[in-house]
Formats: sequence, C-alpha cells, structure tokens
Amino acid sequence: MKLDAADLASLEAIFERDVTVRKREELVIHGSQFRSLCFIKEGYAIRYRLLRSGKRQILKLILPGDVIGFPVSFFDRSTYAVVALTELTCTVCSLDSYIRLCYEQPQFGLVLSWLAAQEAANYAEHIVNLGRRTPIERLAHLLLEIHARLVEVGLAPETSFDLPFSQEVMADALGLSVPHLNRVMQQLRAEQLITSKARLIALSDPAGLRRLAQYQPQNLVPIPLLERHH
Repeated sequence: MKLDAADLASLEAIFERDVTVRKREELVIHGSQFRSLCFIKEGYAIRYRLLRSGKRQILKLILPGDVIGFPVSFFDRSTYAVVALTELTCTVCSLDSYIRLCYEQPQFGLVLSWLAAQEAANYAEHIVNLGRRTPIERLAHLLLEIHARLVEVGLAPETSFDLPFSQEVMADALGLSVPHLNRVMQQLRAEQLITSKARLIALSDPAGLRRLAQYQPQNLVPIPLLERHH
C-alpha cells in the first residue's frame, strides 16, 4: 500500500517500543495468548510446531519485513511457537491499538486482508512441497522463495544470497533429515543449478532451478487507493 506522510504518522503513533530479542528466545509460546504485532527490522526467526515425538515442523521462515503476531493474535491461544534464530530487532504495537487504527483508517484493515492472502498462498506452496514435490524440487523451491523474499527487502542481489538458516532449520522446513538435505544440496550443485561456499548461495542457472521447482513468483497486486474526499 502506498502510504503518505499522514498515514505514516498514524502508524508510527501506535508503535509502543522497539524491542531487541535474544537469540533462541521464544517470542510466541505454544498454547499461550499473544496480542501484539511485531514488525521485524533485523534478524531471523521461525514459526514451528514441536510434536510429541520430539520432531519439529517449521511452518514459516521469518525474515526482516515480516510481522510476528499474525495470525496468532486473532485466536484465543497460539497453536504454534516462534523462536528467534538470531538477535532480533522489532517494533511492537498491541493488536488493540492496530484495530483502533483500522476503525479510524479502514485502509489499514485492508493491509491485513492482503497479508492473509499472502499467508494462504505461502501455506499452499508449503503443502505442495511436503505432499507432492520430490526432495530436490522442495529444496529448489525453498531456495528460490528465500532469495525472492530477501531481494524484496533489499537484502540480496539478483542471483545470489547469504542463506541465513542452518541445515537443521532447512531440513525441518522441508520434512527431511539433515543427511538427506545434504545429499540433495550436493545434487543441485552437481547439476550446476547452484554453487555454494559456506552460507553464500549463487543461483548458477535460475531458469533451470525455476523449471525444476515449478516455481512461480507470488507478486501481490497493490491495494487500490480510492480518492479521498474532504
């Protein structure tokens, strides 16, 4: 959404504080209430479920520009947890303050609708990944998704990126074991679709990687602005 100076002032007015979260600190606890929106400025986190077996399924990789507290704040208690993977800096407002802003300026309510559409589309891809894509297709898709999201917030150039997540995190996002993830990463390198050195991933053949993953970029259309009548 295009914001003018008055919109930005209204939004900034409801921000309560900047918060620094320590690495490995839980921001959202499974089964607890959470009634805030946290806008991530710097750092990385994960949204996940821990099963009785001790296995972890990562539901979302959280990057700068993302919002923690959506959709958990709309339920009586959380059905998942969120933990910081690095030190996080975020700006926080209460859900009640944001709702009051939506009543005063309904365009901010539309932002939540667009955010919900994006969440639904991301979850749909995640279901296809875990249900039907082969391990190499899953990894190719996730690498393309992470790269696109980092480019969107100015944290990566066009054909490479620093992978901010460990192999364990990537494996838990893709439903694979760490050794299996390693083998699949080696396969992508062997097919000359990527090159990697430490955490730096270079997309050697972006078109080939997209074909393999059947990857389609998700570009939200802008929220239409109606002329304001004074």
